[in-house]
Formats: sequence, C-alpha cells, structure tokens
Amino acid sequence: MSRTERSAELYEAGWSLLDAGDVPGAIERFQESIQAAPHYKTLELLGECFLKSGRLREAVVPLAAAATLNKGVRAPAILAEVFLALEQYDDAAEMAELALHRDPKNRRALAVMRAAVTRALDRRSPARDVPAA
Repeated sequence: MSRTERSAELYEAGWSLLDAGDVPGAIERFQESIQAAPHYKTLELLGECFLKSGRLREAVVPLAAAATLNKGVRAPAILAEVFLALEQYDDAAEMAELALHRDPKNRRALAVMRAAVTRALDRRSPARDVPAA
C-alpha cells in the first residue's frame, strides 16, 4: 500500500470516528494520516478537532497549513475563530479578512471580524466612568 493510500485510509477512519463523536480518536487518526501523507483537508479537520476539544493553541498550526495549502474559505475562517477564542484579536481579524477575500459573504468570517474589531477597540479604549444618577 502506498503512503497516499495509507493516508486516505487513516483519513476515512478519522472521519468515521469524528462522525461517531469520538474526537480524541479522530485526532489520533488524522495525525497518523498527516504523517503518512499530508493533505489540506486532513489538516483542516485536525485543527477543527482541536478546536472542538478546547485545545486552541494546537489548532493553529494545522489550520494555518490548511489555509496555505488550499485556497478555500473554511480553514482561514476556523483559524479566525481560534484566534478570537485566544483573544488574539489582530490575528483573528487578519484571518477573517483572508477568508472574506476568498468569499466576501462567509458568515463565519463576518461574525469573527465584527467580534474581533469590537473586542480590540474595547481593549484599547480607556474605561469611562459613568456618572451616578
């Protein structure tokens, strides 16, 4: 069996585990698939599994690789969500912008862009005292 065939077999096993709700098992299969022969979709799904598991920092590299290897909108949009959750608002806005460049109507990226800009502005604005009534 070739490396590509082995990778595809492991990818399918990972998908089946993910579909059954076994995110840790899916992560393991996707990692093995990437070791056999990296593919953008496997990297994207691995990053998404890390996000679902709350392993945000681990999600960054596979999602960034997937966004680079493929010109689709899904990986940068998910990566934008990860950066937003990590409170890295500038990075979230940058990835949302990339996703929107690829698909200007992408709802996920639009939502992240709004949230990232709002939170970044809130962080930079000095607290204002509201006079008591």
